[in-house]
Parts: sequence; structure tokens; C-alpha cells
Amino acid sequence: MTDKQTIRREVLQARDNLTTDQRRQLSMNIRKSFFELPMVARAQWIMLFLAFGSEVDTWLLLDEAVALGKQVVAPVCLPTTKGLALYPIRNREEAEPGHWGIYEPRQVGKPISPNSLDVVVVPGVAFDPDGNRIGYGGGYYDRFLIQVPRAWRIGVCYDLQLIKEVPRADHDVPVDAVVTEAKTILLRKAHERISQARA
Repeated sequence: MTDKQTIRREVLQARDNLTTDQRRQLSMNIRKSFFELPMVARAQWIMLFLAFGSEVDTWLLLDEAVALGKQVVAPVCLPTTKGLALYPIRNREEAEPGHWGIYEPRQVGKPISPNSLDVVVVPGVAFDPDGNRIGYGGGYYDRFLIQVPRAWRIGVCYDLQLIKEVPRADHDVPVDAVVTEAKTILLRKAHERISQARA
């Protein structure tokens, strides 16, 4: 099995090779499939990561979610604790460059509780058909995702980021679904998540 560092390097290179126009078109296709998911349609609170570099353009997801009346939050990285704090966001003007130059929402008021979330959109360098993922190496999302067992954890990525198998460690947290421009993979059935939410 190829190690994570090698996969990370190769997939990021392939992603970076996409043109701006290609990324936008693929991101628009991903947006369409994402909002067709029933758990997204009924979600009230959605957490989005704010796109950086050649990532899927989640600003498109933000615009659509706000237009649909969803409550949207985005993460602020807390390097001292390696955690994430959540703050509301409605548009690009409410974001500013934070740690590592990645856009973050302005920290106005108290952070939003992770318990409020119905859907968490999860970034990743690579995903596999079992929902395993390779992040950027900081472990922020693995630590965060164990705090939101009720929410649907949905990875969004270009199809070129979907690989046959991701090496997984015990602390790695898989997603419940993966959405690319070409396919949607549901790893956990909707009724199971609903039962968990009501328990």
C-alpha cells in the first residue's frame, strides 16, 4: 500500500494541474449533486470548509446554502489546541485570511456548538470508496469529527482525488458519504443516521 505522504504529493499535483475553468465546472457539478442529497435538503445547520488553492470551490456551496435558508458555519483553526471553533458565515465578505493564509470566518460573538450541526462538509487530499480520507496532516478534522456523531460527514472532492485505497490509522475518522463531479458514494444509510440522531 502506498504511504500517505506519497499519495498526498501525487494527488495534490494532479489537482493543481486542473485549470481554473476546469475546477469551476467540476465544482458546479459537485454543488448540484451535494444539494440533491436528502440529508442536505433537510439540514438546518451546515459546516463548510472555505476553499483554498485548488480545492473544490466551496464558496459555491456557501452561496447556494444561504440562498436555501440554511445556517452555515465555517471553522477557525486553533493551533494551540489543534482544534476547530465554528463561526457563522453568509458570504465571502465575512471571511478573512487566517492561519496558513486559509480563509476563516470572523470571530464575532460566541462560537457555535458542534452539536448544532446536521451536515459537516469535510476536506481531504484523497478519499477512497470506504470513506477513508487523507487530510493535510494536521489531524484537525479527525479530532473534530468524533465530536459530531449525529451529523452527516460528507467529503467533497474531484473524482481524481478518489483512489482505490487510503491507508488508515486507528485515529482516522471516515466520512459517511463522498461527492465528486462524477459520482456520489453513500457509506452509511440515511435511516441509520436518523436513528442515531434520535437516540
